[in-house]
Amino acid sequence: MNPIRQTIHFDKKLIDKDAQKVVKTLNQVGHEAYLVGGCIRDLLVGQKPKDFDIATSATPEQVHKTFKRSRLIGKRFRLVHIMFSSRKYIEVATFRSGKVKNTRNGAILRDNFYGTLREDAFRRDFSVNGLYYDIEKSQVIDYVDGLEAINSSEIRMIGNPAERFKEDPVRMIRAIRFKVKLDAKIDPKISISITKHAYLLANIPAARLYDECIKLFHNEKSFEVFEQLLKFGLLKYLFRQTKETSFINKTLINTSKRIKNRKTVTPAFLFAVFLWGAQNKRFNELNKKKKSRILTMNQASEDVISKQTEQVLMPRWLSNRVKDIWLMQYQLENCSQKKAKELIAHPRFRMAYDFLVLRSESINPELAERAKYWNQLQH
Repeated sequence: MNPIRQTIHFDKKLIDKDAQKVVKTLNQVGHEAYLVGGCIRDLLVGQKPKDFDIATSATPEQVHKTFKRSRLIGKRFRLVHIMFSSRKYIEVATFRSGKVKNTRNGAILRDNFYGTLREDAFRRDFSVNGLYYDIEKSQVIDYVDGLEAINSSEIRMIGNPAERFKEDPVRMIRAIRFKVKLDAKIDPKISISITKHAYLLANIPAARLYDECIKLFHNEKSFEVFEQLLKFGLLKYLFRQTKETSFINKTLINTSKRIKNRKTVTPAFLFAVFLWGAQNKRFNELNKKKKSRILTMNQASEDVISKQTEQVLMPRWLSNRVKDIWLMQYQLENCSQKKAKELIAHPRFRMAYDFLVLRSESINPELAERAKYWNQLQH
């Protein structure tokens, strides 16, 4: 089967210069190399890509040898990260064959069997992500009808959805993210399969789901993502202690606005909001024992965070900030004017204040005057 090769001249300003450099270097030393996946999808729908990934015929060891500032990562999927700064790297993957080593349940144990460009295309997840771009010829290479899927605005699985979700259940979350991001419809076969296999997400390591959660909610459509996760029964496998509230909805809409306006966002704030209801519930249970408020609050926070980390990792820096936001709510509600300046100087004050404002605009309208008081005090 020959691929569709469509000549498309993308605006070169939208293509990362370092990614171009990596592709050209690999070509010069005799390897095939193409931009692949999400960056091509985004360019085709008129969005500026955030990340640029590369697929190549070179083995990870050959890539590593070609680029001095690079590192080999992964066991299940052997990859190379080529470093351009302390925060920037280009990810390079070798063409995979269709062969994988699976567990009895069908999950991928190892995927380090190398293959051809064509084989690599058919082992990818969704057709909208199965496109390659030849920089030298300015051609999109399409083996999987990805161009047609993008034109039809539909998320389609490459292969059988049930089998592909068993191989890697995280694909279910990705299907939702792409549906919302591209404002696309989901192939009914995928919808049925997600509902049937949602429980498989419980087998995914908490550390991996942390990164996926950031991608889910740190974007311009986080509220729509949340709604879809609820609809498909996936949210409980990420945040089983979380129930939909006007507070969460308001926060997600606010997060999207901040991202659109290029303001900073932090996962600590989202985790604090998602788990606030559970924290209050646990606090009320423990408060019956009549211990000191601060000890009870600390214990409730620890219990809720501990439960959450069973599903999605919360790094120590993040859980500490979440606790700070929660603990400062009582102070913001009850602090005297005398201690107000001291509280404003706290490094977490701004986050805790924003948290209070969103509460006052949703689940706690009785706090509106208090939020107004803190706003005036800052000015």
